[in-house]
Amino acid sequence: MVDYAVVAKNVSYRYPDGTLGVEDIDLTIARGERVAIVGENGSGKSTLIFLLSGLLKPSRGEVKILGLSNIEEIRRKVGVVFQNPDDFLFNPTVRDELLYVPRQLKMSREEMEEVVRKFSEIFGLGEILNKPPFRLSGGEKKKVEIASVLVYKPEIIFLDEPTANVDAKTRKVIKEVVRSYEGSVVVATHELDVARLCERVVVMKRGRIIADSSFDSIDRRILEEAGVI
Repeated sequence: MVDYAVVAKNVSYRYPDGTLGVEDIDLTIARGERVAIVGENGSGKSTLIFLLSGLLKPSRGEVKILGLSNIEEIRRKVGVVFQNPDDFLFNPTVRDELLYVPRQLKMSREEMEEVVRKFSEIFGLGEILNKPPFRLSGGEKKKVEIASVLVYKPEIIFLDEPTANVDAKTRKVIKEVVRSYEGSVVVATHELDVARLCERVVVMKRGRIIADSSFDSIDRRILEEAGVI
């Protein structure tokens, strides 16, 4: 029996102004599975990420996350990386960003110092730990955002266009996160080399899923129809 991380049934969402986000989405994601959501701008990728992660409530249908109903429990086990890091970063320094959740979880001083050491090394943040996030480059902000999510080891991470507008070095680090993270990974992207890192690719067009299979099984014409290539 498959153990699902996320189950979405008959999910639709319209924004307050009436704009369609997604419509009639049925989707399951197994624990430990890597899933790419691809489609052109406006296809509903970001909306679907926010629905599957619990940041948005469906206008119709139901989303179950890790079998939990308590939103606080869900927030501790789900991490979301936004397309624009400025929507996420708000602490005075990079160090404070890394330690924000560990402090909420009441980690010991030793555990928090290990968090800073480990993720500074992985993401190359050592020289910017005392800088305010608004003073960082776009690539640096993205690395800090992702590191700040990974520090509390969420069971599912959702990444919205994580490699957009970053340098080659940052892009390599992010792709390694997508490839090797030891939990469920859901990544919205328009970049096919990122999508190839996932076992499954969900193709979206105008708020609907038009294909869902392994990357190599998707007909090129479907990708062309979706505006991905």
